[in-house]
Amino acid sequence: LAQDLGSKEDFGAESLAAPAAMTVLKRTCSADVSVRDAKIRKIMGCDQGGHMYECSRYVWWDKRAHAFSEPDRKFSSKRMAMLYLAKMNSASLEEFLRECGKQWTDVCASSGVYALSPNMPFDLDHFLELPDEVLEDYAKIVGNTMSVRKAPKGTIYRYEAVALATTEVQELCQILES
Repeated sequence: LAQDLGSKEDFGAESLAAPAAMTVLKRTCSADVSVRDAKIRKIMGCDQGGHMYECSRYVWWDKRAHAFSEPDRKFSSKRMAMLYLAKMNSASLEEFLRECGKQWTDVCASSGVYALSPNMPFDLDHFLELPDEVLEDYAKIVGNTMSVRKAPKGTIYRYEAVALATTEVQELCQILES
């Protein structure tokens, strides 16, 4: 068998280290997968089902002289839709702020009627830890800030829960058994 494989010199020192490197790589990949899986679980949330969440965007320009609404994305969980809305409305507000030369804290209040919590642009790692209700409030308030500040152009993202009119398992069993 040793003759068939050749000598150490034929393969080089790197090939002999490969099994150890592969073990480290596998452990690293496993850790990455478990971190990714945990992140995916936080993104999906635990939805009761029975609904799909349709997002739309309202786009305007020329101080709302021109505007339209259009369908955007659809999500299978409310949490996914809330994270998306928080991200997209935050990005829209940041674009408005860049155009008018203002900072986030110049237009977003930490207290009062339009208080925003957390009062910061969207940050995935931070926002994954927030409950759905906070994400929903954040997305609404950030979107409304564009209107309150009279942005001459922009995009606001919204969602609507749509009941899935599907046949339940029990009903299907009755149909199949009759």
